[in-house]
Amino acid sequence: MSREVAIIGAGPGGLMAAEKLVAAGAKVTVYERKPSPGRKFLLAGRGGLNLTHSEDLERFMTRYGAGADFLRMAIEEFPPAALRAWCEELGQPTFVGSSGRVFPQSFKASPLLRSWLARLDSLGVVFSFQRQWEGWDGEGRLIFAGAEGQVESVKPDATILALGGASWPHLGADGSWVDILQEKKIPVTPLAPANCGFVVSWSEVFRKQCAGQPLKPVTISFSGTEVPGEMVITEKGVEGGVIYALSAMIRDNITKNGSAIIKLDLRPGVSLAELTTRFSQRKMTLSLSNALKGVAGLSAVSAALVREVGGAEVKNLAPAELASLIKGCPLRLDAPFDIDRAISTAGGIALDAVDDKFMLKSMPGVFVVGEMLDWEAPTGGYLLQAVLSSAVRAAKGVAAYIS
Repeated sequence: MSREVAIIGAGPGGLMAAEKLVAAGAKVTVYERKPSPGRKFLLAGRGGLNLTHSEDLERFMTRYGAGADFLRMAIEEFPPAALRAWCEELGQPTFVGSSGRVFPQSFKASPLLRSWLARLDSLGVVFSFQRQWEGWDGEGRLIFAGAEGQVESVKPDATILALGGASWPHLGADGSWVDILQEKKIPVTPLAPANCGFVVSWSEVFRKQCAGQPLKPVTISFSGTEVPGEMVITEKGVEGGVIYALSAMIRDNITKNGSAIIKLDLRPGVSLAELTTRFSQRKMTLSLSNALKGVAGLSAVSAALVREVGGAEVKNLAPAELASLIKGCPLRLDAPFDIDRAISTAGGIALDAVDDKFMLKSMPGVFVVGEMLDWEAPTGGYLLQAVLSSAVRAAKGVAAYIS
């Protein structure tokens, strides 16, 4: 008789674990609090599903920072090449974009998810939707509350928790599992926003003029690291790719010091000396606004930011000072955006609370995958890769445990 496994959470981690386990002969039921699977997966892939990255594995692993050693075995076991091959098997070939990021040829998440769910259905995976997990009862049974208030309890041979972090809670992952696990004395680092935007105290004039506008090209410098790309001015602050790339360092600095100051090179294609020379030769009759756009070649948003940061005195700056402001425009970030607006989540179950097969050391038979664990990574395919790799590793751990 096959062993029964309960998987809680129907995101990509839960779905991958289900696929691997049912293929190994287990009877699998996936419990999900929402009416359908993969909701965050679908939204994340609406503008282009970034599956993984094509860079070499050693450089790839550096993207996980302090979590790299913990994740290494799982990612080596199911690396980017294996993820791409898996997509091919689902009839969803992939391609490498100009940035090295890997996408399905369909570009969207929905065709991949449809093929995936069809495979899971053919394998016999059972789904139980609109089931809110509420922990364990006194006899170790899993407790679920249904949409109509009914209570269900089950006692599988093993359990995989794939409940995600706490970003985009309306899609399913709301972090409600934290209290449940802490009651079981599982150490959990407080959840925090990752790959997030940050609050800036804009003037009302600048906010009305520039909110919603992209700032590009721009190079951001912080704590010795430079990242080129683009960002977006919002009503509350800034967000976008270059901000997300540095968000972990910025967030930690704000936690320690109360705020963080990043430097923006608003004209990365022109040297400081060249800008200084251009401003030195500027006609005195030319207004500051026209000089910033015409002489320095700034966009309207970049020019407005120079005036915002420089204040009333910016029009009196000497050529070298004005050039320096453009090449190193200081911007104070006061706080990360709320966690529900973040792309992903930092914090989670302490890594030393699980073994190398992702089983909780103090709760034999209970495994944890994905964003529930205390690791983080930038956007670029690293997040999804680690979630899926941890699910493959955990599924093998479950198979060994129940055998």
